[in-house]
Amino acid sequence: MSLRRNLCCGLRLAKGASYRHLVVAGVIFISGLTLYTLMLAPDLTWAHWGADGGDLAVAATGDRLPHPPGAPLYVLLTRAWLRLSWGASPAWRLNLFSAIMAALTAAVFAAFLLRRGHDLVVTLVASLSLAVAPLFWSQALVTEVYSTAAFFAVLTLALGWEPPATVRRAFLGGLVWGLGLSVHPVLVFLAPLWLSVPRRCFPAWGVGVLVGLLPYVLLLVMGVGLQPWGDLHSLAGWLEFVTARLYWGYAFSLPWRHIPQRLLAWAVLLVRQLTPAGVLLALLGLRVLWHRQKSLVWRTGLAFGAASLYAIGYNTTDSLVYLVPYLALPALWLADGFESLLAQASWRRFRWLVLLLPLAVVIWQWGALDLRRDTTVSTWLDTTLDQAPADVVLVTASDGQTFALWYAQEVLNLRPDIMVVDRDLWARSDYRVFMGASADPVSLETFFEGRMVIALPPQ
Repeated sequence: MSLRRNLCCGLRLAKGASYRHLVVAGVIFISGLTLYTLMLAPDLTWAHWGADGGDLAVAATGDRLPHPPGAPLYVLLTRAWLRLSWGASPAWRLNLFSAIMAALTAAVFAAFLLRRGHDLVVTLVASLSLAVAPLFWSQALVTEVYSTAAFFAVLTLALGWEPPATVRRAFLGGLVWGLGLSVHPVLVFLAPLWLSVPRRCFPAWGVGVLVGLLPYVLLLVMGVGLQPWGDLHSLAGWLEFVTARLYWGYAFSLPWRHIPQRLLAWAVLLVRQLTPAGVLLALLGLRVLWHRQKSLVWRTGLAFGAASLYAIGYNTTDSLVYLVPYLALPALWLADGFESLLAQASWRRFRWLVLLLPLAVVIWQWGALDLRRDTTVSTWLDTTLDQAPADVVLVTASDGQTFALWYAQEVLNLRPDIMVVDRDLWARSDYRVFMGASADPVSLETFFEGRMVIALPPQ
């Protein structure tokens, strides 16, 4: 009788805990989504490193594939999302998709912290700090893959923070990580989380990863016809595409003289994400974890450190955006640091005041991140297309210009008479074939002889 009573009591407690987790996660989701939708870009935007938005929007609405490595799971999800027939432009709906995925990320992170046994206030502070971290927040307002990648990164963290106890859990963890890699391969730096997978569970984990990577195989049927990025229907072309061979030259190629400046930018960026007080709490959390669970410090530290080194060494101006899926790690350390402070009675009376940290970030960053009135791209498109003569060849000088014009022509069906040529891609034989030229080197002037060619100024 006593055993039965204890079991019933345990079940009630478990149900109560699950309900509490769901409520807190729901509050975080609604709060984040409300904040993001209030500031959402009204259409396509180049702000917040969103130049790829036009490329992703074209892929989400048609048979084209985005730039390598293709983000196949993101494309599948957004194609399904856009099938929902309702108002607003496709670009705005894709911006909203980013907002939903970012809000879900913060909500799942909150549920994960509660499952770890964190205090309610600690959970609210840490999950809201993640939600309003400026870099994370910025990607919730534009058409990009990083908020979706962050969602799978947090799921991977929740499944990999402790060694999987069963074969089923190991398979699920590998599957989630593989799916995350199918959104963006930058999640490869989460590999240290799986260093503790038991030998008996490793085969199931490996199978899960391979199943999660299957969207890359689906690229063969997701893109119909010629693609500007190459021929995916040959093994060599597919491998070159999914391994993003086009961009290998940027990895770890930052000139040495620029490294101190990039390191400073990285440090400033981290302080901006959590505030100086939040960074101190995160450092305290690392110290607490080191005494309690050294393996978790090593695994999360290696993951964040490897991603940081890659972002620092990647030779583009927007490389620090690769850290978006990894911001949950310092937020986790912040939670542990705050929890350790609350263990001291003298700090517990001030526990609710720490909620001022995320509120301060909102007040501080609101003006800089707000995109409600950002019509730069739509204005540029209107001007460019209105002034362009009939049957003209427009030679673009940047990805943002190319992708915006693709969006205007292939999604909005504007000015189909115009030929859009990317100046940099023209050097590639695959792109020339896509444009109807031969694979042999040929100048733009020679191929388009007899047509007016206008080179657009850099934007």
